Amino acid sequence: MSALTYLVLTRLKNTLVSLFHKPAQLLYVLFLIAMFTFAAWGNRNSEPLQTPRSLVELAAIVTGLYLFLFLYTVWNGFSRGGSIFSLSDVNLLFLSPTSRTRILFYGLFRQISTVLFLGFFIFYQYFWMRNLYGIPFSVIVAAFFGYVAVLFLGQVTAMTIYTFTSNNEPLKKALKAITLLLFILLVSWLGWNAVTSPDGWLAGLTGAAVRLPVCLFPIGGWLGWAFSSALGLGPWWPGVLLSVLALALLIFLLTHFEQDWYEDVLRTAEMAQSAIAAKKEGNLEAAPGKVRMGAIGLTQGWGASAFYYKHKIENRRGGLLLLPPLTLIFAVVLIVAAFFMREGGLLPFLFLSFYLQLFSSSQSRLNKELNKPFVYLVPEPPFSKLLQCLRELLPSAVAEAVLVFVPAGLILGLSPAGILICVFARISYTFLFQSGALVLERFWRGANKAVVFLLYFVILIAMALPGIALGVLLTATILPGGLLAGLLVAALVNLPVSLGVLYLLRNMLQYAEYTH
Repeated sequence: MSALTYLVLTRLKNTLVSLFHKPAQLLYVLFLIAMFTFAAWGNRNSEPLQTPRSLVELAAIVTGLYLFLFLYTVWNGFSRGGSIFSLSDVNLLFLSPTSRTRILFYGLFRQISTVLFLGFFIFYQYFWMRNLYGIPFSVIVAAFFGYVAVLFLGQVTAMTIYTFTSNNEPLKKALKAITLLLFILLVSWLGWNAVTSPDGWLAGLTGAAVRLPVCLFPIGGWLGWAFSSALGLGPWWPGVLLSVLALALLIFLLTHFEQDWYEDVLRTAEMAQSAIAAKKEGNLEAAPGKVRMGAIGLTQGWGASAFYYKHKIENRRGGLLLLPPLTLIFAVVLIVAAFFMREGGLLPFLFLSFYLQLFSSSQSRLNKELNKPFVYLVPEPPFSKLLQCLRELLPSAVAEAVLVFVPAGLILGLSPAGILICVFARISYTFLFQSGALVLERFWRGANKAVVFLLYFVILIAMALPGIALGVLLTATILPGGLLAGLLVAALVNLPVSLGVLYLLRNMLQYAEYTH
């Protein structure tokens, strides 16, 4: 048995054995299986729309997702490369007497297992997709494998680009220009079809997304072409064949040309490791990349409020945008989803919105502040310091809620009052989710990731349950207004629940030993 085969089999065996030695990981796996079962079979009794929406729309949604993921990953490849190796791989495998081709294939195999886990969330979208489009579960399986393939091929493409351009600035600029040109041509084609379509811009846009110019776009378009066959919209083999040929070409370039990708992978792995360490420690100097300095020093704030102004300066240095890129991406996804979910009403959209908010809500800078001594040493009441540290969440929470629900509310046909209620509800859930994260920080810091993930969902459900229960009870008995009235009640209850949790956690800023 070769060393790498032994390593793969041993890792697999240890992973399975650890499930039975670590109950938290086993519970985590069982939780994912239960959620998967619910997504696959839990809504069989619900009837889809009598006239399902066009399957061309679904093909356009999935193809757009594939194109975005591929372009985003490739663009990162110009500066950071593909992260298919960890720092432990670099320190152990690269020093072993094993050919670099074998190590590359090992890294590719590891990357497949990683993206398989990342794509698991696709299955949870089956509920609303079945209700709107009347699709069988096999379509979701096809979307899942396409998602895995586009992430995998995107990482390999990014690694290849970085390897060949890291020391060749003219080539890097040329490839960047080609990528931008292809993107502009793609957007222009879609926009022209949307404007000139006699059936309306939405029909023109979705129809163009499944035509040959989009289907021939590298990787993302090819895999979207293959996915369309699961909907009965064309053959599957051209997209799959082109993707396989692209993978063979990328591997050939990495293994047969005198490009020392060891050095590039080492730098990429070190950057990724330093970014993880910087995020955990809140160390701005350790973070890779450029940092915008601008004006320095605190000119406002006194006592506990100094933390709020300090965090404002750190946010300004972190980037030009008020919201992080992931939040903006999810906002665009929700606005696009509102077009296709408007027949289903507000409730499915709310479920999707709050589900994505679990991942897009920006963490307060308090999480980084807890790793520094200053927040414990300032002689101010602990609760006051906690509130001032969380105060910097308010502008981004308001901006995110407005960005999502103003356009989505107009698409769904909500009144101005209904849009305001949805905006207020999203803001309340932002602070509710942050309070739940602080509970984990206070009591389970450093615990196993599987434990943290499972507890996070349990804690959030427990914290959101009073508002949901009271909203359902009042709207079912005495309160008029239906869903929006219940949402307003839940949002109003979320605020005292969040403040109550924060008050119970106030002593976490009194002694550093509580959080370390």
